[in-house]
Amino acid sequence: MKRFLREFRYINSGAPTSTKVIYGVLAGLLLLNIIKKITYDPFVVVMIGILLFSVMLHEIAHGVAAYKNGDPTAKDMGRFSLNPIRHLDPLGTLLPIFLIATGSSFVVGWAKPVPVNYGRIRDKKWGLFQVAIAGVAVNFILAFIGATLIKVTPHFLYNNNLFQGVSYLIRINLILGIFNLIPIPPLDGSKVVASLGSFKVKNIIYSMESYGMYIILAMAWFGVIGQIISPAYRILINILNIYIKM
Repeated sequence: MKRFLREFRYINSGAPTSTKVIYGVLAGLLLLNIIKKITYDPFVVVMIGILLFSVMLHEIAHGVAAYKNGDPTAKDMGRFSLNPIRHLDPLGTLLPIFLIATGSSFVVGWAKPVPVNYGRIRDKKWGLFQVAIAGVAVNFILAFIGATLIKVTPHFLYNNNLFQGVSYLIRINLILGIFNLIPIPPLDGSKVVASLGSFKVKNIIYSMESYGMYIILAMAWFGVIGQIISPAYRILINILNIYIKM
């Protein structure tokens, strides 16, 4: 946690006093919201834990895929660790906590990206594709594992709070997986397209990197992200429901 706070202070060390005051006010409001939310619904703590666990495994998967394809950078930097503090990104951690605490229907977060030296990846097409898709694959695998738990232990899960937790595990990982497949930098979908696309496609993707996040924020603001995620989510959740009932 000290490392996380130190990184947060470093990132904002050059910010003006007014910005720091705004951060302080927002942090106070966030803390009050979390306390209020937990008081009425203690399950919020479980939701936050599941989300952080999911985004952590998402990033570890990228590092493992890179290692299997010739790049040990993430491993050498200790990013294979299951210690969440090593993976927390200040904004990517605070934003989902804020969204959950305020009861938002759309929750997304991210961990600190694992370092990948793409020059050390052996196969410049399929190797890069594996690195790019690994995080999303883990999210969908976690959702499938959750569905399997419901399938094989229905009575156990339906009679206690585990069912609620497993249901959230499924829901948040489907959302994270679909969201990350959007082909706009810095999301994984852009790297998937770039790894398989032509030289021209790669240039288009790379040219979007400097303003891709602004596009994503604008899409989220105007509800486009929700319109993309909702139909794909319904299709996948229906497939999992069919699997559970088989």
